[in-house]
Amino acid sequence: MNYLKNRIIFPSALGALALTSISLQAGEYTVSKGSFEQVIKAEASAVPTESHAISLVPEVWSSMKIKKFLTHGTAVKKGDKLMWLDTESIDKKIENTVKERVKQRLLLKKAEMELAELKITTEESLAKAKLKFDRFIEDYEYYKNVQKPQKAADTAYGVTRAKNFLSYTQEEFDQLMKMYDEDGLTEETEEIIIQRSKHSLIAAERSLKKVERDAELQTKVKSVRVDADWKTSAITKKRELMKAQRSLPIALKLKELDFAKQQESDAKAEEYLADLKADRKMMEVVSPVDGVVYYGAMKKGKWSSDAALKMLRIGGSIPANLNFMTVVPNDGKMKFNAFLTEKQIALFSAEVTGKLRLMSDPWKPISVSPESVSDTPSLALKWKVSFLPATKLPANVSLNSKASVSMVISSEEEVLTVPRKAVKSHPNGTHTVNLKMAEGDPEETEVVIGRSTSDKLEILSGLENGQVIITP
Repeated sequence: MNYLKNRIIFPSALGALALTSISLQAGEYTVSKGSFEQVIKAEASAVPTESHAISLVPEVWSSMKIKKFLTHGTAVKKGDKLMWLDTESIDKKIENTVKERVKQRLLLKKAEMELAELKITTEESLAKAKLKFDRFIEDYEYYKNVQKPQKAADTAYGVTRAKNFLSYTQEEFDQLMKMYDEDGLTEETEEIIIQRSKHSLIAAERSLKKVERDAELQTKVKSVRVDADWKTSAITKKRELMKAQRSLPIALKLKELDFAKQQESDAKAEEYLADLKADRKMMEVVSPVDGVVYYGAMKKGKWSSDAALKMLRIGGSIPANLNFMTVVPNDGKMKFNAFLTEKQIALFSAEVTGKLRLMSDPWKPISVSPESVSDTPSLALKWKVSFLPATKLPANVSLNSKASVSMVISSEEEVLTVPRKAVKSHPNGTHTVNLKMAEGDPEETEVVIGRSTSDKLEILSGLENGQVIITP
């Protein structure tokens, strides 16, 4: 507005200036019926309908050093090598593990034999311990019921016998003295016989005292000690039996647990060896079909090769579970994956066909039809739709070839439309346009919106053909 420069604008002229500015920026649009077409357009990439992703998923081995690999786009036959890996370390590991397994199996067999032997000896030892205790109990009962009473009776009888012997000796001595008095033997003879009888009497008296002392010792000391010894032995023998009954099964159980653990270790070692051999076999990377080798793989509907290109080098290591190569069969077909926005997926219909235009030849459209659509969107809030060509593709179409896809969702004549920019949305959900009146001043008029395109809105009611609206 350079024409206002250096001009004085009075307040009374501000309203006129504002109207002048509006008139300079606004336009008029005559409402009319015409053709209306809703079209979905999206970029698409060629992907194979059938492919074989190559990846290494080792069980135990982690070193996957690259020695050699085929170049991108190489044609291969089924069984051809795709990559050569350094297998020296794993081959040595397998050799050592096989030797170690021989020793482990022998040790396991030995442990099995020892366990079997221990089961037999444990049963025998328990039986022996029980038999030994039972026999002790029998001896103890015999002592209490037979030996001890018999010993007491013998001791008492010894005292009685000693008393009787003393009594007999005393009687003999008395009779001898009486006889000597009556017969009148010589003093010499009398002296010898009497002395001998007196000595016998003294001996009998002493013998009785000794027997009484021995009987008292036996009754009050020895018998008590023997009883105590038997009782102590009974406690000891019982404890020995209980110890055997507790310790022997525990020792057997521990041996069984050790053997089970050894069996588990042996099984794990066998599984480890099997995994090693499987990993070694996996490291022979060969083509599953006749086809062409490509670096990378499909990822979420798109071809991804960045990770593969970073690690595919001589001396590089292949991470586990990385699809670093893909073999596309020679007879495989191509489809095109496109990613639709939330607005586009709302209009999308699986029954609608479309046109595909290759970037290499955009002037020859190819008919396509939707094959599948993802149930959920990606993190970028886009839905993957796969399209199948209705005709054979040109020979130059290969993996990841670019194209555009367009689908006419609806096409109709005699539809009342207005420019999108002419319609104003209100918070209450209504829509209005500025309708030009006969007097020249615009009037805000409510309209009902139907379908939409990128630049047009269908008017269902509120306007008529031929009316003029003000557009920004």
